[in-house]
Amino acid sequence: MKEDINNILMEQLVDKASKKDEMAFTTLIHMIEQEMYKIAKIKLKNDDDIYEAMQNSIILIYKNLRKLKDKKFFRTWSMRILINECLKILNKTKMNCERYVEYDENIGIQEQDFDKVESKCDLEKLLNCLNENEKIVMTLYYGEKFNMKEISNILSEPEGTVKSKISRSKVKIKKYIEEENLYE
Repeated sequence: MKEDINNILMEQLVDKASKKDEMAFTTLIHMIEQEMYKIAKIKLKNDDDIYEAMQNSIILIYKNLRKLKDKKFFRTWSMRILINECLKILNKTKMNCERYVEYDENIGIQEQDFDKVESKCDLEKLLNCLNENEKIVMTLYYGEKFNMKEISNILSEPEGTVKSKISRSKVKIKKYIEEENLYE
């Protein structure tokens, strides 16, 4: 119910902001700024880079808001802009550093295992065993409560790819938990 009210409010603010209502735009940005920071922090470790990505994203959101076809996708659209800005910054600063980790697709994990662990451990600590792409997917899924279709739109990846990343991330997290004896 509360989420529905927030969505309706956000759509109304998007409508006003697209007509250059600065107060409505400011309110919209305040509604998503913490989420933007979390996502940027996963991609970019340096605070200056994080704030640069956020600032550039906000400018792009403001300039292009009229191009948004469906108001209900404002959050998704905004996060996609932010991720693109993060990638631009990464491409500038990360020429010779490959940050991706190989993973084993053949290990299974049960949904209830992850939920049990999540309640007992610091999620941020658990995310540190993942590569940058996996961290973003898991943060969007568990932290920000986006569904797989929304994550697929944000990352411009097929829904099946997002589902696979979530599954592989759970396997990595489960393995990390077992190695660190975090179950009890």
